[in-house]
Amino acid sequence: MLPRRIPDVVGGEIAVRYHAAWSGREVGGDWYDVIPLPQGRIGVVVGDVEGHDTHAAAMMGQLRIVLRAYAAEGHAPSTVLARASQFLAELDTERFATCTYAQVDLATGDVRVVRAGHLGPLIRHTDGRTGWPNVRGGLPLGLATHFEDHEYPETRLDLVPGETLLLCTDGLVEQPGKDITEGMDELTEAVRNGPQGAAALADHLADGLWARPGAEDDMALLLLRRAPDTGTLKAPRIHQYVHQADPEGLAESRVVLRQALADWGAGELIDDVELVAGELLTNVLLHTEGGAVMTLELVPAVRSRVPRRVRLAVQDRSSVWPRRRTPGEAATSGRGLLLIDSLATRWGVEPRGEGKSVWAEFRLTPAGRERPGAGSPAA
Repeated sequence: MLPRRIPDVVGGEIAVRYHAAWSGREVGGDWYDVIPLPQGRIGVVVGDVEGHDTHAAAMMGQLRIVLRAYAAEGHAPSTVLARASQFLAELDTERFATCTYAQVDLATGDVRVVRAGHLGPLIRHTDGRTGWPNVRGGLPLGLATHFEDHEYPETRLDLVPGETLLLCTDGLVEQPGKDITEGMDELTEAVRNGPQGAAALADHLADGLWARPGAEDDMALLLLRRAPDTGTLKAPRIHQYVHQADPEGLAESRVVLRQALADWGAGELIDDVELVAGELLTNVLLHTEGGAVMTLELVPAVRSRVPRRVRLAVQDRSSVWPRRRTPGEAATSGRGLLLIDSLATRWGVEPRGEGKSVWAEFRLTPAGRERPGAGSPAA
């Protein structure tokens, strides 16, 4: 009933694992799937049909194929689940199903997630932090049609190079006599301490969690890791996603930034770059509806004409561009662009899909920093 082969993906790696219930029948309602989509995207799904018998397995097989067909037609994630719910209701069965489905563009890192009464995704960031993003959800498949509520809101996430997205069924986090949050914390810790590669991490989780005493449910696991982008030895690069709901993300980004600049021999720029990064990231978190992707890179010199420089870019999904203001002496805000203008050699704004990227460059020269012409943004 499960896919015989998981397709290779460009720009990432995927690993899946399945463990049947303790009964030994090797049947159940849990499933996973990876679906090629139009425009180079992929769909990933993990779900669970109620029950651990052959009927649950048969329903799972039908539901997996139908959901795959709706997704492959190019429908939005919310539409995919709404139609899958309608299909399950028309089977005239009293059982329902839960699932989480995500459309992923590995070229840009754009992730659109919907869930139907199921666990949301877990993400391991490049700095080692792990967390469960706040993903809004709808009713389980089948029940949604029964109650005439097919609302499955999309949540937009960013998967930066090197980050890992995990989807699983509740068998991986539920244990008899324990609260589910304990199992989620245990899984979070196992992911945080696990290896980087998707396949190695999947084996690590399977070896550590599936053999727990009292594990009596099916378990399905899917890991998607976006390929790392570290640049080159001459032009190193780091990426970091700062989520709105993650209070540690902003502080951690400063630590990562300072360490990278020190490693690159750009220690004299640490204070200036950190100050500008904090300003740009805070603007995104306060004034937009999503998180921010921070990219920091060391740009090598171009012969003798253009010296080495550090380039900082902060990308968000807001179409509103920053506006220069002239604050009064008593104003408590409005000086952000003036600060960037003063510290950076040059800066600018570029469109990025549905949003924008605000960037700033800082020159590195043997004699120190120079800031000629810092006065107007470059587009």
